[in-house]
Amino acid sequence: MEPQIQFVYIGLTQQLLLGIVDVPNLAEEQNMGAITQAISERRSIRKFLDKPVNEEIIAQIITAGQQAPSRGNSQPWHFVVVNDKSIKAELYEACYNQQLIVDAPFCIVVLGIIDPRKNVPDRTEELVQTGAFGREVKDFADHILDDWDLAELKVDAALNASIPATQMSLAALDFGLGSCWVKLAKDDSVIDVVGANDRFYHAGTLAFGYPDQSPKARPRLPLTEIVSHNKVGKPYF
Repeated sequence: MEPQIQFVYIGLTQQLLLGIVDVPNLAEEQNMGAITQAISERRSIRKFLDKPVNEEIIAQIITAGQQAPSRGNSQPWHFVVVNDKSIKAELYEACYNQQLIVDAPFCIVVLGIIDPRKNVPDRTEELVQTGAFGREVKDFADHILDDWDLAELKVDAALNASIPATQMSLAALDFGLGSCWVKLAKDDSVIDVVGANDRFYHAGTLAFGYPDQSPKARPRLPLTEIVSHNKVGKPYF
């Protein structure tokens, strides 16, 4: 049975992710795009204050991840909250001794489920029942992974599990928290540290905490290099 948690406060980004706030009206009233602003102001934080994070806040961040979209609504992910000092020390070693892992009040190890095929029919049935698509699409979707090899399944696991990770990093901003996506790691060692098995792939680890730095925005490639119009190579901008 899932724990019953009563949330007293739901932050702006959380409300947007859950669909509680209407984005166009909010943008009109405040003359801003709240989600766009949150994305543009997000920074990777690698230095944290020695200050604990309330468990209700952690639960709301995880809930933001739970709301993420996925292929066929398969939700092929599992989140491991790590706040035990001894386990963080092991995770630190698995992440090539990156100090932010031990300094962060908590980390969330984001795991992708490598082979979610047995759950696919149930998930696609939910989509049929909600009117997302019809039976003919379900029949196709239920078997789309049948011929995939391990490498393809791992890529799929990583791609899908990265979506809730992004949403969790944005939701953290509502509570004044910073985060950093850590993928420089010995993936098999991370799996061992959190007691998982070969059903899972380490998509990445998020370190969370109250920021003890205000880094400048990192350089980004110009849009002219990363965007095409209708076909690759045809400029959009």
